Amino acid sequence: MKNSIATLIIHIFLIFQTEVSAVIWEDPFEQAAKDDWQHIGNNATWKVEDGFLKAEIHAQAEWRTIFELYQFIAYPGPYNDFTITLETVGATHARFGIALAKHFLNIATDVDEHGYYLFFTNDMRASRNGSIFVGPGKRWNTDELQQMTLHFESGRFQLQADGEPRLDFRDANFDQIDTIAFVLAGFVTEDVDIGSAWVDTFTIDGLAVSPKRKLTTTWASLKQGQP
Repeated sequence: MKNSIATLIIHIFLIFQTEVSAVIWEDPFEQAAKDDWQHIGNNATWKVEDGFLKAEIHAQAEWRTIFELYQFIAYPGPYNDFTITLETVGATHARFGIALAKHFLNIATDVDEHGYYLFFTNDMRASRNGSIFVGPGKRWNTDELQQMTLHFESGRFQLQADGEPRLDFRDANFDQIDTIAFVLAGFVTEDVDIGSAWVDTFTIDGLAVSPKRKLTTTWASLKQGQP
């Protein structure tokens, strides 16, 4: 018993001596996890079914694009130097992908706002405070992908789709990312006003985990192992 206690003390000491390190986090969507994700919006539904995260969105006005988020909350931000990988991802009558957001204080209005880069399977757009900017953007004829990879480090964004590089650009205003989320954008065109999307697996490599978070995880593991 004394040896076990001594080992535990040494392990805890080493944890506190360790600098913030990076871990890999993966969700294969085998079951819903409310502690890991949070839906933001009122026009979409998100559910875990048959090993997939599935979503559906209802657009309300013709030619007006809306988007909603399924935010990653398992590990709170800010985030930097990480890679997100989506496996078997796609959408029908919608745009679906990853949103990376940075919090800003609008000096002119003294109002908190968020700037977004929206990386869809078939498109890339910028957004501020929930409104998608109208512009040329980037467009690809790929509603579905086997793999989508997005890397961010200190203002640099790199996107790959099925192993092919798509985007590589910098934005000095994004020194870090405050929010990571799935993004689902819906729009009404003619008679279509419902869009759907799906993804099989979400992996994020490079999450910065502090010694405090490691210690909490260690204690939780020890408690679960108690008879």
